[in-house]
Amino acid sequence: MLISKLFYKIAKVAVGELAQNPEIQAKAVKVVKEHVAPSVKVGWKKAQPKLQQVKTSAVNATNEVAAVARDIDPRENPKQFISEAAKRLRDRERR
Repeated sequence: MLISKLFYKIAKVAVGELAQNPEIQAKAVKVVKEHVAPSVKVGWKKAQPKLQQVKTSAVNATNEVAAVARDIDPRENPKQFISEAAKRLRDRERR
């Protein structure tokens, strides 16, 4: 346990020293611009359609639950409200 704490502290000091080195900062910026940023952009473009689909699905589910809440007051009859909301959401997923 003491050895792991010692290594942690040594690593922390070393990283702190390296982070203050302008040459290493420049290399880090170069790596981020050349390797990290392009792959992040590709991943973002790939994820956007799925994110839009999930957003639409969440909005539709929210609207469905709101419609159930208009029909059945969840404060007066919570069991029936939850049952009907769950039924409508399950039916929606089957379509």
